[in-house]
Amino acid sequence: MLQVGRVPESLRVREHIDLFSSYYVRPLPMKQTLAIAGIENLQDRKFGALSGGQKQRVLFALAVCGNPDLLFLDEPTVGLDVEARHLLWEEIRQLLALGKTVVLTTHYLEEADALADRIVVINKGCMIAEGTPAEIKARTAGKKIRCITRLSAGAVRGLRNVVDVQEDRGAMVIHTSRPEDVLRELLSRDLDISGIEVVGAGLEDAFLALTQEKAN
Repeated sequence: MLQVGRVPESLRVREHIDLFSSYYVRPLPMKQTLAIAGIENLQDRKFGALSGGQKQRVLFALAVCGNPDLLFLDEPTVGLDVEARHLLWEEIRQLLALGKTVVLTTHYLEEADALADRIVVINKGCMIAEGTPAEIKARTAGKKIRCITRLSAGAVRGLRNVVDVQEDRGAMVIHTSRPEDVLRELLSRDLDISGIEVVGAGLEDAFLALTQEKAN
């Protein structure tokens, strides 16, 4: 998938797709390419007149028009708003359902978690972890507790089974491998505790833990 600035802005979208399709032996029909990228209503627009998100979708169309079995996408959702990003995710899932292989590079860890069957974590040019999203996330503390408490961060940090504590906009975010034990202790020390949420550690938490582990 090309970057913005690598294709002429004066050509219309369908002209770009016609040109790129001519490079391949068995390209997809124009109608199918437009549908996959969700740009049917843009085909007569000049590339230079499109918004940043629309340009990204056209570049995605140029990447898939040749009907590749292996597709490399280098940060394809950069500059897209939330809705456009999720639409592109769905289009990538459709390619996977057709048996295509997609190699995706991204700094959006939520994106990797949502799309990838296997993840390779690279830090400063070195591969530091590889596996399924679940396997990568299992490399760090299992849960996060978010709550509002009158206890200080230092007091919470001193509780058993607490791995790390962060303060975030008036709330406390507690990393732990034993959330039930920590919650019991918190409730025994602060009966007015509120806003309790318990969630699994995400890919971002695992990435930070892995990179810190590598640094040490």
